[in-house]
Amino acid sequence: MISQLIRDEEGQSTVEYMLLISVIVIAMVAAAYAFVPVFKQGVEDLAQDVKKILSTGKIGSVGTSR
Repeated sequence: MISQLIRDEEGQSTVEYMLLISVIVIAMVAAAYAFVPVFKQGVEDLAQDVKKILSTGKIGSVGTSR
Protein backbone atom coordinates (compact mmCIF):
# COMPACT_ATOMS: atom_id res chain seq x y z
CA MET A 1 0.00 0.00 0.00
CA ILE A 2 2.80 2.44 0.85
CA SER A 3 4.73 1.63 -2.32
CA GLN A 4 1.60 2.30 -4.36
CA LEU A 5 1.18 5.67 -2.64
CA ILE A 6 4.80 6.58 -3.47
CA ARG A 7 4.24 5.61 -7.12
CA ASP A 8 1.11 7.76 -7.28
CA GLU A 9 3.00 10.78 -5.92
CA GLU A 10 5.80 10.30 -8.43
CA GLY A 11 3.29 10.26 -11.28
CA GLN A 12 1.69 13.40 -9.95
CA SER A 13 5.01 15.24 -9.70
CA THR A 14 5.87 14.17 -13.26
CA VAL A 15 2.63 15.69 -14.52
CA GLU A 16 3.32 18.87 -12.55
CA TYR A 17 6.80 19.16 -14.07
CA MET A 18 5.42 18.61 -17.57
CA LEU A 19 2.78 21.32 -17.02
CA LEU A 20 5.47 23.69 -15.77
CA ILE A 21 7.69 22.96 -18.78
CA SER A 22 4.77 23.48 -21.18
CA VAL A 23 3.97 26.88 -19.62
CA ILE A 24 7.63 27.90 -19.97
CA VAL A 25 7.72 26.79 -23.62
CA ILE A 26 4.52 28.71 -24.38
CA ALA A 27 6.00 31.83 -22.77
CA MET A 28 9.20 31.46 -24.82
CA VAL A 29 7.26 31.10 -28.08
CA ALA A 30 5.13 34.14 -27.24
CA ALA A 31 8.27 36.18 -26.48
CA ALA A 32 9.86 35.06 -29.75
CA TYR A 33 6.82 36.24 -31.71
CA ALA A 34 6.98 39.58 -29.88
CA PHE A 35 10.64 40.17 -30.76
CA VAL A 36 10.76 38.79 -34.32
CA PRO A 37 9.71 42.10 -35.99
CA VAL A 38 12.31 44.06 -34.00
CA PHE A 39 15.03 41.54 -34.88
CA LYS A 40 13.99 41.50 -38.55
CA GLN A 41 14.12 45.31 -38.75
CA GLY A 42 17.58 45.32 -37.17
CA VAL A 43 18.89 42.81 -39.70
CA GLU A 44 17.40 44.83 -42.57
CA ASP A 45 18.99 48.05 -41.24
CA LEU A 46 22.34 46.29 -40.93
CA ALA A 47 22.06 45.00 -44.51
CA GLN A 48 21.35 48.51 -45.79
CA ASP A 49 24.36 49.88 -43.88
CA VAL A 50 26.66 47.20 -45.30
CA LYS A 51 25.31 47.82 -48.82
CA LYS A 52 25.95 51.56 -48.46
CA ILE A 53 29.46 51.00 -47.08
CA LEU A 54 30.36 48.61 -49.91
CA SER A 55 29.02 50.90 -52.62
CA THR A 56 30.57 54.14 -51.33
CA GLY A 57 33.72 52.86 -49.64
CA LYS A 58 32.94 55.05 -46.64
CA ILE A 59 31.78 54.45 -43.12
CA GLY A 60 30.00 57.63 -42.18
CA SER A 61 32.31 60.42 -43.40
CA VAL A 62 35.51 58.37 -43.09
CA GLY A 63 37.06 56.60 -46.09
CA THR A 64 37.73 57.18 -49.74
CA SER A 65 35.16 57.59 -52.47
CA ARG A 66 34.98 54.88 -55.10
